[in-house]
Amino acid sequence: MKYRHWILPYLKQYRFRLAGILLLSLLTIGSGCALLFTSGYLISKSSLRPDNILLVYVPIVLVRTFGIGRSVFRYSERLVSHDWILRVLAKMRSRLYQLIEPHVIRNSFQFKTGEVLGMLAEDIEALQDLFLRTILPAASAILIYIVAVIAFGFFSSSFAAMMAIYLFVLIVVLPFFSMLHVRAAHQFYKRKKDTLYQNVTDALLGISDWILSGQKKSFFSTYNDLEEALDKREGHTKTWTYYREFFAQLIVAAMIVTTIIFSSMLFQQHQISGVFIAAFVLVIFPLSEAIVPVANSVEKLPRYAESLKRITELENLLPVDETSNESLGNVPDNVSIDVGKICFKYEGIDTEVLQDISFSAKQGKKIAIIGKSGAGKTTLLKLLQGILTPTKGAITINGISIDRIKKDVPKLISVLNQNPYLFNTSVANNVLLAKEDATKEEVYNVMEQVKLHKFIQSLPEGYQTSMQETGQRFSGGERHRVALARILLQNTPIVILDEPTVGLDPNTERFLLTTIFDTLKGKTLIWVTHHLVGMEQMDEILFIQNGKITLRGSHQELLVNSEHYRKLYKLDRPSL
Repeated sequence: MKYRHWILPYLKQYRFRLAGILLLSLLTIGSGCALLFTSGYLISKSSLRPDNILLVYVPIVLVRTFGIGRSVFRYSERLVSHDWILRVLAKMRSRLYQLIEPHVIRNSFQFKTGEVLGMLAEDIEALQDLFLRTILPAASAILIYIVAVIAFGFFSSSFAAMMAIYLFVLIVVLPFFSMLHVRAAHQFYKRKKDTLYQNVTDALLGISDWILSGQKKSFFSTYNDLEEALDKREGHTKTWTYYREFFAQLIVAAMIVTTIIFSSMLFQQHQISGVFIAAFVLVIFPLSEAIVPVANSVEKLPRYAESLKRITELENLLPVDETSNESLGNVPDNVSIDVGKICFKYEGIDTEVLQDISFSAKQGKKIAIIGKSGAGKTTLLKLLQGILTPTKGAITINGISIDRIKKDVPKLISVLNQNPYLFNTSVANNVLLAKEDATKEEVYNVMEQVKLHKFIQSLPEGYQTSMQETGQRFSGGERHRVALARILLQNTPIVILDEPTVGLDPNTERFLLTTIFDTLKGKTLIWVTHHLVGMEQMDEILFIQNGKITLRGSHQELLVNSEHYRKLYKLDRPSL
C-alpha cells in the first residue's frame, strides 16, 4: 500500500495503546451482551414466579454489575481512543507543517493557499477519522466476530456456521459493496470541496477587489452553484445510506429469527431451559450494535484515500532538505559571522539578485545594510538566517557553514521585524514565546530593559492583560518594545533588525532606536533599513544597489568621502 507510511508508523508506535483500546472495546460489547443475556434470563425466570427471591437475586446483582461495567468500559474506551487520536493528529499536523514550511519561506511552494488550507483542515481530519472511525471499529468488529463465532460453536457448529455467514455479510460483503457505490460520490465531493476552499480563499484575500469591481453577484452565484452541487451529491449519499441500513436490519432480523428457532430446538431437545430462549435472542442486539456500523465506517475509505493521495503527492513533489544538520553544542560567547562573496538567483530567473556580497562581523559589531526596495536586502536576510542557500560563495558562523548548523540558527540569530506579530493572549505569554521556561524574574527584567515593566504592572490585570489580536491593545511603539523584550529573552549573540521603525512617528522611532541600542549592547547587530536615522551608531554601513555593494564605510567616513551619502543624510535630518 503506497500510503502506508502515513498509517503504519502510528499503528506501530502506539501498538500497546491500540491493544488496550481493542480490549476495552471487547469488554464493552461483552458487558452489553452479558447484560441483555442476564436481563432476558431474569425476566423469564421472574415470570415463572420463583419460590424464593434468592433464585433471582444473583441475576439481579449481575444485571447491575454488567450495566455499570458496560458504561465504565465504554467511557474508558472513548477516553483512551481519543487520547491516542489526538496524539496522532498532533504528530500528523506537525509533520505536514514541517514538510511545507521550508518551501513556503523559500517561495518555492507551488500549491495555492486554499489547497494548503484543505490539507491542514480537511485532509488531516480525514486521516483522523480513518483511525478513529474506520480502523478501530473494523478491528474491533473482526475481533468480536471471531469471539462470537467461537462462543456460538460451543452450542452448535451448524448454528455457529449460520451466524458466521450473517456476520460475514455485515462485516465484509455489505461494507465492500457500499464502498464501491460511494467511491465516485466521495471523489466528486472532494473535488468540489477543494474548489470551494480555493474560491473562498481567493474571495477573502481579494474581497476589496470583488467589491470595487462590482462582481459580488458573480462570486456568490458561483459559490451557490458549488454548494448546491455538494448538497445534491450529499442527498444521493444519504439515500444510499438509508437503503443500506435497511438491508443491514433485515440481516439482523434474520439473525434474531434464526436464534429463536435454534434456541427453541434446544429447548425441545431438553438441552436448555425455556428461560434461556429470551436470553439468547437478546444477545443479538448488542452484537449487531457493534457490527452494523462497520459498513458506514468502511464506505468512507475512498474519501480517506483521496486525502492520502493529496498529501502523498505533496510529499513527493517537495524535495527533502538534505543539507547536513550538525550542531555547535552550547552557544559560544563570541560569535563571528562571515559573508564571503555570495551570489544568489531564484530558480527560473537568470538575473542574480545578489552579486559578490562580502562582509564580516565579530561579536559586538554593528552593521547597517541600506538600499531601496528591490535592492536585495530581504533576500540577504533569508540567506543570513539559512532559509536560502547562496548559489555561489558561503556564509559561515565561527568558520562553519550556516547550512550545516541550521538547527542552531534560532539559538544564534534572532530577528526583530518591522511588523512583529503579537498573539491574542496575555502580555506574559507573548514575551514567553521566546523562552517558555523563563522565570517571572527574567520576564520582568527584559521588560524593565525595554521600559515597559512599570506600565504593564499599572494595568488592572498586569502581565495577564490580553494584547488582543495582533496586539491591538497597545500602540505601535509598545508593540515593538514587547517584541524587543522577546529578543532580549531569547538572548542570541546576533540580532537582525529588519526595518523595525517603519510606520512609527519620528518621536517613537527615536525612542525605540535608543532603547534598541541601549539594550542590545555587546550583541552583533545587522540592521536593514532604507533611510539613515541612527547611522552614527553603526560601525559599518553597506549600500546595496541592484544586488551589489556600491558604498561601504563608517558614518564619518561616508560623510567625508561620499557626496551621495551626505545628501541622503541631510534629507533624513537625524537628531539622535
